[in-house]
Amino acid sequence: MENKVSNLGGDVFDPTPELPDDTPIDSIQFPIRVHKALMAGGFSTVGEIRETSNEMLLSLQDLGSGSVSYLRETLGLPSCDGVRPLEKKPR
Repeated sequence: MENKVSNLGGDVFDPTPELPDDTPIDSIQFPIRVHKALMAGGFSTVGEIRETSNEMLLSLQDLGSGSVSYLRETLGLPSCDGVRPLEKKPR
């Protein structure tokens, strides 16, 4: 199992689809390699990751297709291009 990043100064959350867009990535328990790649890419919040295309994420050093799939699954992104679908309205 990969090592996880821990935020020594505050709460640490598991990556879930329920996290608000303004959640800092430093507060999320990502694998170290994923966390470092996101930080090096200039990302600071969950919302920034959610709205970034797979192509852009794959261009980050040390972030491969498995890591992008992990981010999409854990952050609740069914769309392959990083844009969340509109919610279905009840009839």
